Amino acid sequence: MLSRLKLFLVTIPGRLFLSAVIWSIAALTVGGFALSFVFRTYVLNDVDRKLESLIDTMVGISEISPEGVLRFNRPLFDQRFTTPYSGQYWQISEKGQEPFRARSLWDFELPTNFEHNSFSLKFSKVVGPDGQALRVAEKDIILPEADRIFHYQVATDTAEITAAINQFNYLLFIALSIIMFTVSMALVLQVRYGLRPLRQLGKNISEIRAGKEIRIEGSWPPDLQPVAQETNALLDQNEQLVDRARTHVGNLAHALKTPLSVVKNDVEGKGDEVSMRIAKQVQLMREHIDHHLKRARIAGGGSGAGLPIKERLEKLINAVSVMTREKGVLYDLDCPDELRFDGEKEDFDEIIGNLIDNAGKWATGRVMVSVERLADSPRRPFMEIHVEDDGPGVPDEQIDTLFERGRRLDEHVPGTGLGLAIVRDIAELYGGQARLAHSEMGGLQATLKLPCK
Repeated sequence: MLSRLKLFLVTIPGRLFLSAVIWSIAALTVGGFALSFVFRTYVLNDVDRKLESLIDTMVGISEISPEGVLRFNRPLFDQRFTTPYSGQYWQISEKGQEPFRARSLWDFELPTNFEHNSFSLKFSKVVGPDGQALRVAEKDIILPEADRIFHYQVATDTAEITAAINQFNYLLFIALSIIMFTVSMALVLQVRYGLRPLRQLGKNISEIRAGKEIRIEGSWPPDLQPVAQETNALLDQNEQLVDRARTHVGNLAHALKTPLSVVKNDVEGKGDEVSMRIAKQVQLMREHIDHHLKRARIAGGGSGAGLPIKERLEKLINAVSVMTREKGVLYDLDCPDELRFDGEKEDFDEIIGNLIDNAGKWATGRVMVSVERLADSPRRPFMEIHVEDDGPGVPDEQIDTLFERGRRLDEHVPGTGLGLAIVRDIAELYGGQARLAHSEMGGLQATLKLPCK
């Protein structure tokens, strides 16, 4: 699961989705902190305004009695000032005198600093009765009736304020989480919808590579239309270059064949050493010409709809079994019906025919041919063809030498020694490979990796 996630994040949709999610999270986080700060500031400012209003009210109803004692000429209309430890408190203090305070403070006295007078409103935080966290508004006042400084204080418990802020932050977190989830789903749909033409373009190119299509067809968005047009132009140009190269190689090869045939006819039948040497070199030159003609033909690409594998294998096995009938060799075939070779029929017959022929020559009584589709090549599908026999096998130190051109292990067995070298060359030209190993049947196992449909 983790590996699939890593693989998704390195794709274009994954990068678009990840970058969008990161920026969305950052934006929502900043927005969340900003909203929380604004709400907290608004609540605290509202509390401060109420505390300031209470101080102004207290100053307005304050008077000095004939005995010189500070008192209110009417009570404050808030029952919480009369309920002990209610969370709403006021206190008026004078240096050297017992403070005049609300009944809600009971036996608690708010801390007062008489060292520095402040006639402007100040706010502070103190610990109140019963451990309450209080926000206090305080101000020094000189009443007209008395030339004395009174320190007015109004306090409120911040527990309800903190609870309201926490409740708001919780609801804000839930709301932003829902928004983030909705945005993420919208991003997924947006990325999938926005990149759908690009995925379709990739699919069309894969079909061209597999031989199912020859050009990119259909209508495309304006930003992808130039890509489709340039790809089609590149395909046309590549096809022209390949055709031109194949034509030049073919012309050159055929032009050389005629003088080589003349030289061969001139020296054929002569028994002197020079004529024999010339005949041998002419033969080598003809082999090279045939080899490069084959390379030019293979460079032309696949075979359209593909060559049915099972049908060709059955025909090749039938042809080879006729030559080994006297030995009584049995041929077994295990091949899925739907597999098709992405190449030329002549190339398939030559390489597979070589392998089955070699297996039949060396087999004691049985040859096994099996085919399987490889599951790890989604871009261009490949298959593996195994041809193995129950013959004497090959020593470890000689297995790798069998692909050498002209290499033969037993001169008494008919052959030129070119078969396996040709098999390897053609397989590599198709982007595959050929390898040899020991067979569980006791003989040699040849494995071919070839493109399929």
